[in-house]
Amino acid sequence: MDSVLIVDDDPGALLLIKTILSNKDYQLVTAADGEEARLLLEKDPDQFLAVILDWDMPKMSGIELLSWIKAQPALEDIPVVMQTAMDSSEQIRQGIDAGAFYYLTKPFDKQLLHSVVRAALMDSRSKRALVKKLKQSENPFELLIEGTFRFRSLTEGERLAVWIANACASPTRAMQITELITNAIEHGNLGITYDEKTEFVSNGTWSAEVERRLALPQHRKKMVSLTVSKHSHGLTVLVEDEGPGFDYSRYVKLDESRAFDNHGRGIALAGSFLELQFLGKGNRVLVTIRDDRPGNGSQARDAGA
Repeated sequence: MDSVLIVDDDPGALLLIKTILSNKDYQLVTAADGEEARLLLEKDPDQFLAVILDWDMPKMSGIELLSWIKAQPALEDIPVVMQTAMDSSEQIRQGIDAGAFYYLTKPFDKQLLHSVVRAALMDSRSKRALVKKLKQSENPFELLIEGTFRFRSLTEGERLAVWIANACASPTRAMQITELITNAIEHGNLGITYDEKTEFVSNGTWSAEVERRLALPQHRKKMVSLTVSKHSHGLTVLVEDEGPGFDYSRYVKLDESRAFDNHGRGIALAGSFLELQFLGKGNRVLVTIRDDRPGNGSQARDAGA
C-alpha cells in the first residue's frame, strides 16, 4: 500500500497527525528524526506518496532532510509538507527555496491539514500515473519538426504531455509541462478562480468541477492550442488558451503569502524544471525544454537560441 511518511521528534505530534489522517487509502509511517526518515526513504523510495516533515529535530533537521530529498533523482518529485512552529517570512522562504511547496504551522488546523495533505497526495498520484504512461509509451514525435495540436480536456492534454516528454532528454522533468496545460484548461478556458479551486481541492471535488464546466455550452468550443517545435537545443512548446489572461508575475515563484494554500504551486514548480516565458496578457506561455547532453546544441545556446 502507498504510504505517507510523518517525521517528527515529538511523539505527541506524531500521534495527533496519525489520528487526524487515519485513512484506508494509504498507510501512515512515522520516523522520530530526519536520519531515521532518510534510511526509510533510501530503503524503499517508491513506497511514499508524500512526506510530512517537522523542521526542528535532532540528528538531521527537517530542512537538511528536505535538501537531501530534493537532491535524489528517485525522490525529488515527492511532495514535502513542511510543518513547523517557525513561521516567519524568512523561515518560510528558506523552506520554499529548499523545495517545500506545502506548508503547515503548529498547532495544527485539522481541516487545513486534511486539505493540504489531500492536495499533496493528488499531486503525487497524478505525477506517478503520468510517469507510468511515459514508461509505457513510444515517442511519436521522433520525426516531428513542428506541429500544432488543439484539445479541450485534461486527459487529452496529459496524453500530449507524455508524447512531448518522450521526445526530451529528461522525460520526467519535461512532464512538468502538464502544470501549464492544466492551468490553461482550468483557469484559462474554464474560468476556475484561485479561491474556487481552493474550495474544490479542499472538499475533493476539483476533477468533477472541471468535467462539469467542460460540458457547459459556453465552454464546449474553447480549445487549448499547443505548438511544438524541434530545435538543435531541444524543444519549444507554445501553450495558448482562450481565456482573458492573468497576472502571471504572482505565480512564477511561490511566495510566503501562498505557502499555506492547498494549491497554486504548478507554475512555480514547472519553472523550477523548465524555462518559461509568459507572453502578452498571460494566456500564452513559451516553454523551452533544453537537451543539455554534451555536444547537443551547445552552439545554438551560445548564440542565444
